Amino acid sequence: MGVELLRDALRQTVENGIFFDNASMGPVAPCVTEAINACMQRRQAMPMRYYQYADEIFPVCKSMLAELIGAQPDEIAFTENVTYGINSIAGALPLREGDNVILCNREFPSNVYPWQRLEQSRGVEARIIPHCGGGLTVAMLDQYADEHTRVVTVSSVEYADGFAANLEEIGAWCRAHHAFFVVDCAQSLGVMPMDVQRYQIDFLAGLSSKWLLGPFSTGFLYVRRELLPDLIPPFVGADSMQTSIDSPDYHFLLKEDASRFEGALPNAPGIAGLRASLLLMKKVGFENIYTSAWNISGYFIEQLRKLGIILAPCAMKDAERSTIVSFLPPDPARAFHILKQNQVACSFRRGYIRTGIHGYNTIDEVDQVICVLKNYLRDIGW
Repeated sequence: MGVELLRDALRQTVENGIFFDNASMGPVAPCVTEAINACMQRRQAMPMRYYQYADEIFPVCKSMLAELIGAQPDEIAFTENVTYGINSIAGALPLREGDNVILCNREFPSNVYPWQRLEQSRGVEARIIPHCGGGLTVAMLDQYADEHTRVVTVSSVEYADGFAANLEEIGAWCRAHHAFFVVDCAQSLGVMPMDVQRYQIDFLAGLSSKWLLGPFSTGFLYVRRELLPDLIPPFVGADSMQTSIDSPDYHFLLKEDASRFEGALPNAPGIAGLRASLLLMKKVGFENIYTSAWNISGYFIEQLRKLGIILAPCAMKDAERSTIVSFLPPDPARAFHILKQNQVACSFRRGYIRTGIHGYNTIDEVDQVICVLKNYLRDIGW
């Protein structure tokens, strides 16, 4: 069945318009809602069985996430979202006054403010450098980094224009320069491959509610195993420790794996829903999803070019583009309004109309959007 299975599972969404806004929020299949409800129904029937349910679901979900990113399950911690993950790492890293963290000026705020907080609290410089073509490149690192650069942080795909960072090159640069490599994968995981080993990523923060088609307030943090012994999480609780909660002695003995970043019981209903969405996507085949989303977004780019519509620079190069397609028609605010009137879900980001194409989207949907834009251009006499 391939991606047709995924589209069929999401028919309640796709039958209500053209959903090209996966970069904001992905739809959920009924199996996700059912998994969340099943978790809560177990608690409703017998509250303590809720914990047993968590014990069953959590390890399976961690294993699936680890497989998806090329990690090991003990390197995965559950979080609420990317913001929580980035803050956890920023607070745990042994950074001192005079160190600097490099990021580009196209990052989503969740990957900016945690580092600026360190600037306020520890005197660690959050060095925000100009983007190159839409994102961070090794050439810019060579220009702006120095001997005090301890961290490089980047989005795998930038949220506004869809620029896909060359993670392999940046990861190699970081390892050669003894800098920690932190990646926000919110805008790629689910439609683009991820391999933390190949890309030499030290920390990866993700969430389920966009391209993984899962619930809200459910995310994860990957921490490279070799780094764990030297990291003290900024938020700790009973579940961070090896010490039993029934122990009369409070021994501050952190768990040896990434679960030291989990202070208490994570969002069990959300994790149950994430597991369901991962199972669905695995059944469809992540490679099938990647290929479909890549080809359909590429087709969309070509059709926009034929109309003469300006595209974000990264969309013009396969090495820099993603399945986010951002473009700039005449009077973009008006064009955005027309698209919304025609039941085309998209977003307005940094002056661009932003669309996010998933594997369940179709060529026919692209053609319908192009038809709306053609009519718009004709009506304004362009």
